[in-house]
Amino acid sequence: MVNGSFLAEIKCNINKKDIDLGVTLYEVTPNGEYFHLSYYIGRASYAKDIENRQLLEPDKIETIDFSNTHFVSKQLSKGSRLLIGLTINKNPFSQLNYGTGKEVSDETILDAKEPLQIKWYNDSFVKIPVLK
Repeated sequence: MVNGSFLAEIKCNINKKDIDLGVTLYEVTPNGEYFHLSYYIGRASYAKDIENRQLLEPDKIETIDFSNTHFVSKQLSKGSRLLIGLTINKNPFSQLNYGTGKEVSDETILDAKEPLQIKWYNDSFVKIPVLK
């Protein structure tokens, strides 16, 4: 049984000063169906302190921690697996963060200049609360 809020420590290196991360947790049943369990969407520059923006340093390995995910409680089907989707939030219905370090509301595609380049590191982790 998954019971609680998941948390994560994501390690990455980007060529910008900020990104918006999306992490989604799914149950994949033995017959291949997906069940959405929980998600997180957050701005990396507010991960350490929700009130004070701390920009990332471009071309440096950064650690982005988060724990304020949605609570979930579900008995998983026997034989199910967990799937984690990690994305950069580019949802057309949300504010786009071009990573310049400016106030995101004031950024435009013209500010973005070069495309986002990102390297993910395999010492990142997601901790999922399992009730035994």
